[in-house]
Amino acid sequence: MGETSTTAADPQALHAEIASLRSQLEEARDEAELNLLQLQQVQEELESYVVAHQEQQQLLEQHQQEERRAEVLIAALLERIETGGG
Repeated sequence: MGETSTTAADPQALHAEIASLRSQLEEARDEAELNLLQLQQVQEELESYVVAHQEQQQLLEQHQQEERRAEVLIAALLERIETGGG
């Protein structure tokens, strides 16, 4: 408690403490702004990965459909060959 009354009684010490706190606040704001910018960059990058994944998923589904169709056509062709209906 004695330190608080000394600081309050000493305007020069009070101004120095205020200046120090302002400096810390400015540093904290700068750091927060930098963190926000980095977070936005990571979010944009993540969104691009999500879009790329969705596109890859669509391609995979298309290829799976084509593979199933090819299997049906091959089975039908083999059946025609085996029955002599070629």
